[in-house]
Amino acid sequence: MANLSLNNFKNHFADDVKLSAAQCSVRECDEETKGHFVSFVDQGDQSFDVNLHINPKQEIISSNCECPKGQTLCQHKFALIQHLVGNEKIIAPKLTKNKISPLDKIFSELSHDDLKTWVKKVFEQDKALQIEFIQEFTKNENKFWTLPALEKKLKELLKAVVGSKRNVEAAVFKKAMSLWESFAMNHINLYLKKPTLYIHFEQLDILYQAMSKQVTAHNSLNSASYVNIQKKIEAKIAEYFNEQLSEEDFKLAVKLLANNLLASHGLDANPLKILWGIFEKANENGKLHILELLIERYTKFHSDTKFGDKYFTQVVWEMIEATDTFEKYGEQLLPLNQSNDFNTEFINKLINANNFEKAIELCNKLIRNNYYPEYNFPYWVFLKKLYAATKQPEKSIEIKKQLIPFTGNFEDFLEVYEAMTDENEKRSYRINLLTKFRTNAQSDKFSNTDLFCIKLAGYEKNYTKLIDYLPQYQLIQYFVPYLEEMLKQNKKKTFLNIINHFKFPPSGASNHIINSEKESYLAVYQILSEFFPEDELFLLLRQYLPFSQKVAEGSLVNFISKNLI
Repeated sequence: MANLSLNNFKNHFADDVKLSAAQCSVRECDEETKGHFVSFVDQGDQSFDVNLHINPKQEIISSNCECPKGQTLCQHKFALIQHLVGNEKIIAPKLTKNKISPLDKIFSELSHDDLKTWVKKVFEQDKALQIEFIQEFTKNENKFWTLPALEKKLKELLKAVVGSKRNVEAAVFKKAMSLWESFAMNHINLYLKKPTLYIHFEQLDILYQAMSKQVTAHNSLNSASYVNIQKKIEAKIAEYFNEQLSEEDFKLAVKLLANNLLASHGLDANPLKILWGIFEKANENGKLHILELLIERYTKFHSDTKFGDKYFTQVVWEMIEATDTFEKYGEQLLPLNQSNDFNTEFINKLINANNFEKAIELCNKLIRNNYYPEYNFPYWVFLKKLYAATKQPEKSIEIKKQLIPFTGNFEDFLEVYEAMTDENEKRSYRINLLTKFRTNAQSDKFSNTDLFCIKLAGYEKNYTKLIDYLPQYQLIQYFVPYLEEMLKQNKKKTFLNIINHFKFPPSGASNHIINSEKESYLAVYQILSEFFPEDELFLLLRQYLPFSQKVAEGSLVNFISKNLI
């Protein structure tokens, strides 16, 4: 009671106690020995013996009252102290409405024995709450557990809630997890006492092992609560490492965690999660130290593999990103199997760092691993740029050959086609591509492969084929370069195909395509005018396009009609 004194006593008593003290009066107050006061305090028709022991510093070192609440700071003690500081009249405090909660009021009136009796009764009905209470108020012990002992303890905590039930509801399991959490957060303090020593790390390790086994035994349940416990452990360790450890101990402790990443069964993700949490809260030097440790273990773990462990790789990647050290450590990373998003971002980083050799190696490795050619597309695109940048024309042509069936890039086709020396190979290659593109052509959607077919016919001077393409590929802008030759080949059929199939603007096309289409109308009209005098063009238009036929505003035919009027 050393903090309670004649100077500050009012701060230690509840307002409802002060209110009750206003009804009390002090009589026969005597100082029996130095600093030892005894008195009678009357409240209504009751009188209570009260005594106080005060040291020379005016601190109240002991007090007692014979009322039922005599072990607490009751109203009778307040009345006597008030009397001693100046025999002042006790004034009832002004209470703010609803300031004292019903719970506070009950606690102020409840005796210690009554509270103990009620709590014990509750604990008899709720074993889990009893265990949680014991864990909360039991003194921390420097007890080193074995794995079997820890497993037994966790089973006991689980059984206290679950019992012998096989099918456990998620809410019940969550309650059991709260007991685990209380135990785990207390147990983790043993590790944090000396995280630089293996014997303390071992306590952390076996805690994770024991919890993991028990959750596995109940794998039909939602393990979100268990994951939440892990996160709280990781957060507590991260905070302790970054706020309590010296720089030297920090380095030793994270090294111990890093040294236990690689277990006999492979990668242990738990120390990696803990290291990631510490990294996020660490300063720049701490971050770099952790990253260096992980890079060393990452390289060792993947010494005989072509692809990286997904979680390990992503953690190291995030650390490299956070420390901006890609140029230093990026080359040591591995691609991920069946993870195009990560791999393309990785290769882009290598290209931006001018590490073309590593990027080429990575692309070819991924291509060799893919079973379906379509999965290779992003890596072929990279290789096309990389082989051009590194001046490797033969390899560049080979990659373009792989890409053309997907892109329909006619310029790439010409380069590949003209590089072929075997005529049979050239003919077969051309026929296969053209068959593929024509078979997959969609009447309502123009594509690059459609443009390929038009350009190939133009390249081969097959103007009859181009005239036949007009009804199918209804974008006149792509026929303009060949239109004169098409009209020379068969001007009536070319004209009729235009009149009959360009009465509406292109449907479903982008604004860019539509604008380009309209910009080509004048060139088409001028070329037609070279082959048809204006009066003939007008008559043909009237003959093959009766007034009853609908022509949409913004179409090629509408443009021609307006210019002839």
